[in-house]
Amino acid sequence: MKKIYFFALFLCASVVASAQVAVTFSVDLNNEAMPSADGVHIAGNFGDTNPAYPVWDPAGIEMMDMDMDGVYEVTLDLLPGTYEYKFINGNDWPMNENVPAPCQVGGGNSNREITVAMEAMSSSVCFGSCAACNDYAVLFRVDMSTQPAVNPNGVHVAGSFQEPVWQAGDTPLADEDGDGVWEALVTFGADKLDENGNIEFKYINGNTWDNSNEDMTGQDCAVPGGNNRQLAVTEFNMMTESYCFATCATCTAPTMVTFQVDMSLQTVSPNGVHVAGAFQTPDAWQPGATEMTDDDADGIYEVTVPVAPGNYGYKFINGNNWDGVDNDNEAVPGECATDGNRLLVAEGEAMTVTFCYNQCTAECVADPDPEEITFRVDMTEETVDAAGVWLIGGFTSPQWQAGANQMTDLDADGIYEVTLTVDGSAELQYKFTNGDPYPNMSADDSVSETGDFLAGGCGISNGLGAFNRTYLRDGSGVVLDVVCYNSCAACIVSVDEVAAQVGLNVYPNPSTDVLNITMEDASLVNAIQLVSQLGQVVFGIQNTDVSNNAVVLDMNQFAAGFYTLSVFTDKGVVTQKVIKK
Repeated sequence: MKKIYFFALFLCASVVASAQVAVTFSVDLNNEAMPSADGVHIAGNFGDTNPAYPVWDPAGIEMMDMDMDGVYEVTLDLLPGTYEYKFINGNDWPMNENVPAPCQVGGGNSNREITVAMEAMSSSVCFGSCAACNDYAVLFRVDMSTQPAVNPNGVHVAGSFQEPVWQAGDTPLADEDGDGVWEALVTFGADKLDENGNIEFKYINGNTWDNSNEDMTGQDCAVPGGNNRQLAVTEFNMMTESYCFATCATCTAPTMVTFQVDMSLQTVSPNGVHVAGAFQTPDAWQPGATEMTDDDADGIYEVTVPVAPGNYGYKFINGNNWDGVDNDNEAVPGECATDGNRLLVAEGEAMTVTFCYNQCTAECVADPDPEEITFRVDMTEETVDAAGVWLIGGFTSPQWQAGANQMTDLDADGIYEVTLTVDGSAELQYKFTNGDPYPNMSADDSVSETGDFLAGGCGISNGLGAFNRTYLRDGSGVVLDVVCYNSCAACIVSVDEVAAQVGLNVYPNPSTDVLNITMEDASLVNAIQLVSQLGQVVFGIQNTDVSNNAVVLDMNQFAAGFYTLSVFTDKGVVTQKVIKK
């Protein structure tokens, strides 16, 4: 985050400070072979509201085990809101935990999620689990969409897993996305399992036994000879099927979706063609699980699968793995990408989706001719890593880190470049790295750019919490404009350039009632101050409070006289005299 160069009024500072909540995260590593010598870390999007914390940096927030009990902790000051995160046994992404599906954010996003309210709170789990070490976690799910109405007191689950057992109103479920499926993640110890490793439970449309509750007598998922549901707890982290209330079947028949992809412009991998996405069950985003075939040898591969109604991200894979060895996964063009993936909307009727591989249309459009492209990045604002500066992208072979190309700065002007002959798709997705992105034949995400290229207008989301640069090539060959590392624009080297890029406009000046402060690019701004002739800061605002590149200031609160308006940036201060009549 940018540094804040202004002193806020005491009252404003106290309001911000009081809004922060202390959240203690604990992770138990006693079930792991050993803690990494590189430390234990937590990474997430906490920096979205508190600039003290880096965003999705696997080495940015270290956790400590002060009492040497194998449980690592850190307390963060966060504003109320919802955050995504995960733990890393080490300081790089290859060492991150595999968050189980029951406590994933969902939709193929393998992060944890926490909602911070107004009071201090804590969260404690076993590394790679939804519960404490050696405890069980079950995501209970029931579909209420066919019920005449949901009880005003909500939906609950009760069973032998509770303490005390069979309490109708103790375990509420929630339907946060409004799809009719109510859910609750519940944890319990091994003492709650019967001699066969089972638990019994049922759902209640309400919160007392006087409300409508299930009678499962004679159904396949019921206890033999009983009227409760039964679940064999065979794993530490599980989820129930989202069966219809009081049944052992789904409420809605699945949509039969036929995926088709035209591979006529591709050299098909010896590992075949597959489709992967959030629609796959029981595990989403498995690149080798759903194979497609071209039975009539027309270059169009297809497969038909049942999909529960809903919205899902997906993409095609020219191969059967994400590793880039004889495998290639789609770089979905930005114009038809949602968080870096294609979007499937399954609505009940049988449907067919057809695309050309790496394109947004069903019919393939011939790729541009191969061409030489020179990529250039300005590193003058960075401390260049000893391993150098590299280019990674979806157009190299293998893709991304494994196919990285080192860049050079032959004239030592801080601008690194590399020229490649590029063929294939028109849209290129890429980014620069400050350091070797593939040391010891293993991908290292920590050295990659972290800029928000979507907000900057030169890229798209990659679906993994970060962003890729994009360029639409036409086959004619090009030397790309120099861009600053982590930015869509050139590096700023003088206050005059700052002023030109900020594009400050202040009117009416002199002012009697209202002063309008507009900017062409407020993203460059850290803070804005209005200072009186006596040097007193009478107004101050952070960049996060600038809306639509404009600030409207009520001048009636200030005495008549001369003032200095200062706009603070990383490269200097842009000032303008203001007169209050």
